[in-house]
Amino acid sequence: MPNAQELQHVHTALKKKFSNRKLIFGRGSIGSKIVIVTDHPGAEGAKEGKPIAGNNQKLINKLLRSAGVEPNKVYITNVIKYHPENKKPTPKEIKSYVPFLKEEIKTVGPKVVVTLGDIALNGIGLRQPLHNIHGRPFNFGSYTLLATFHPETAAKDPEIHTLLATDISKIKKIVAESDKEQA
Repeated sequence: MPNAQELQHVHTALKKKFSNRKLIFGRGSIGSKIVIVTDHPGAEGAKEGKPIAGNNQKLINKLLRSAGVEPNKVYITNVIKYHPENKKPTPKEIKSYVPFLKEEIKTVGPKVVVTLGDIALNGIGLRQPLHNIHGRPFNFGSYTLLATFHPETAAKDPEIHTLLATDISKIKKIVAESDKEQA
C-alpha cells in the first residue's frame, strides 16, 4: 500500500541530489489510480509551487471532469522538478530525474499513467514519437501508459486540442478495465 512516508523518502533523495534547485514535487492523492506526468513546472507553477498551474491546469482539469474523473483524485507530477526558466532541459538533465520519477510513480501505485508531451513520455522511459502512439494504451509493467499532448501545445493548435481531449476521455475506461483485470 502506498504511503506518504515512502514518498517523503523520494523527496528527501531529490533534495539531496538537486540541493541547488527550488524543487516542486508532485501533488495529489497518494494511492490514486491515475498519475499525470508533465515535463516541468512552468513559471506559474514555480510561483505557486505546483507541478502544473494556470491555463494548462485549467484545461487538464476541464478535460478530466468531462471524462468523468475528479481532478482532486489524481496525482500529478513532473519529470523535471524545477522551472528551467527559458531553456529546454537537456537529455542528460531529463535522465538525471528519471530514477526519482519512476520511484515516485511506484510509490503512488497508479493503474494508469498519463504523460503530457514528449519530455514526459521520454521521462518514463518510452522513446517513441508522440504522434505515433498518443491515445493508445500500453501495458507498462505495473500500470497502463496513455501518452498524449501537452496542454500548452493544445492551446496553440485546435487539432491537437481535439486529440488531447479525445485521449483524456479514455482514462476512465482504462481504469475500469484495469480494475476488472485485477478482480
